[in-house]
Amino acid sequence: MKKLVLVAALMAAFSAQAVEVGVNGSTDGANADRTGYGVTLGQKFGGFGITGGFDRYTKGTDLDKYSLIGSYDVSRFGNATIAVKAGAAWLNQKTGNDGYAALVGVGASLPVTKQLAATVDYRYQAGQSSVRSLDGSTVSAGLKYSF
Repeated sequence: MKKLVLVAALMAAFSAQAVEVGVNGSTDGANADRTGYGVTLGQKFGGFGITGGFDRYTKGTDLDKYSLIGSYDVSRFGNATIAVKAGAAWLNQKTGNDGYAALVGVGASLPVTKQLAATVDYRYQAGQSSVRSLDGSTVSAGLKYSF
């Protein structure tokens, strides 16, 4: 009986989740020449979320950014959801100066249809000494599709 209750509870918890796949474009406020594009894969757990991302920058700096970001929905304005975000990124520069960076920010998601949403994010990045030249603000906009 205990196993059935546990299985039912797990099924209920996982049925409330939403997998999200997204695409985005971004610009770096610290270096106006650095624009990029990327893809994301995320999972929502009620108001909490976790998203893995890959961003590619070729203008200004040849850079690949791999990120893992947690989010928490803090407010709603009309249909838009506002979330605070924090996480980490691995910055892989083609110059060989690679390193980790901490990320903090805020994002907004506005439903376009039941499964498609427009997103806007602001993030501040602060990295270790090997990638400190990449520190600063990033703004991105994109679309995400929820399954």
